[in-house]
Amino acid sequence: MGYLNTLFTRLKGAPPTDCLLVRNVPDPTGKIADLPMRPDEVYIELFVETVRLKTQRRCAGRLHGMLYGGLTLARDGGRNAALATITKPHHLTELDTKTLHRAIMVERRLLGAVPWHGGTLKLELGLFSIKAASPLSPVLDYVTRVSDQAGISFVGGAQRFLPLITDALNLILGQSRDVAIELTLDTDLTLSRSEVMALVAVSKDRITPADLRIDPTDHKLLWKGAPLEDGYCVISIRRTDRKADFGEIPELAEGYNHLRDALKTRRKRVSEEAKQALALAIYRSPDLIDRDKARLVALIEAEVKRAITGTGADTATTFGDLPLYADQ
Repeated sequence: MGYLNTLFTRLKGAPPTDCLLVRNVPDPTGKIADLPMRPDEVYIELFVETVRLKTQRRCAGRLHGMLYGGLTLARDGGRNAALATITKPHHLTELDTKTLHRAIMVERRLLGAVPWHGGTLKLELGLFSIKAASPLSPVLDYVTRVSDQAGISFVGGAQRFLPLITDALNLILGQSRDVAIELTLDTDLTLSRSEVMALVAVSKDRITPADLRIDPTDHKLLWKGAPLEDGYCVISIRRTDRKADFGEIPELAEGYNHLRDALKTRRKRVSEEAKQALALAIYRSPDLIDRDKARLVALIEAEVKRAITGTGADTATTFGDLPLYADQ
């Protein structure tokens, strides 16, 4: 997308103060980083782990922290996919002078899970402070709700919401009296493994990246063993083998509902046709990796066979409780 740099060039002539991106920060949990990111075999997710606000120009009164995330990556059989979201985590609301400087563990998924096909990943990230009592608060609340409802882990349904999200970001950042820019990132990445990164509001000559660590107890960012006093945002690009929220993909949800209705008729031909239509929708979905497609189709086959043959409980109730859209 390249949206942030374009916006700052238009509003201010240049991006805000220098930010240093430190890659491959040691993972204190041992569960996030260094997992292979093999193309076409995994999904990727973007998480914000910890943030520390330190505005250069104080906004009077209470503040909200706002996060903007954007990904552009290769899409199976089509143009590159773009996803974006704006969110206001409850951990970052109603901050005041006593709490502003605290490192706050957010651990919030911004974007994902989306299939990873390799190539270049364009990553945009913005962390902003917004005056709580400003006219922007309702706008932020509204766009946050839209971002959540649009879905941040499947591409097809999210595309029509991108203009709204970027227009809202344009509006919010244009109100310079009520908004302070904390951190921004607009970069291209190549990935071979999952990793933890830190975006720090310092120039590269002020700290040595090799001396950065994450406190395993509260996830604060440490430099040479002491808490870093500058603003920062710790993020992770994770991998996962399964898409737990596949039921949010519109064409799959529609196919599932059609299959459920067909099974209620207790007509084998109608049920088989609906099953085949849903299986075809799964195999055609660019929001799923092949391994997940095969798993979901096998699950449908087993459940439909059980429903049609009458094994187990009553068909109408059994299939209504089908764990297809649960944690499978």
